[in-house]
Amino acid sequence: MLIRIFYFLMLSFTLISITVCTSETSATQEMARTIMKENQSSDIFILESILYKKVEIINEEQFDSVRTVPYGSITSSYEKKNTFQSGMASVLPPGTQIYRSIEQPEFVYSDEGGTYTLYKSVPEG
Repeated sequence: MLIRIFYFLMLSFTLISITVCTSETSATQEMARTIMKENQSSDIFILESILYKKVEIINEEQFDSVRTVPYGSITSSYEKKNTFQSGMASVLPPGTQIYRSIEQPEFVYSDEGGTYTLYKSVPEG
């Protein structure tokens, strides 16, 4: 009997976790879809279920002045009428390296072979 209760609780926890993760991802995907509807040339991407939007292009000196850590890379390109997924970008090509600011984690930077762009996370809601 105790084992059945344990399994029931574990199954319930798993289902709740899946539901919560799915809704978080859906909210991020919906924000990306809305941004792209408003402006087809928006420079955005999603990494680790967080949506980032371009702030400005910066030079190498500005990039080097910020302490960063590797954060990931772009794995695919967004195509109109598709759903945004993690690793997908509207402008950045696949393979672009992304770095996260240590002091201000809401800021990330793309490195496109010496061309650097600053992005900021888009808050949900």
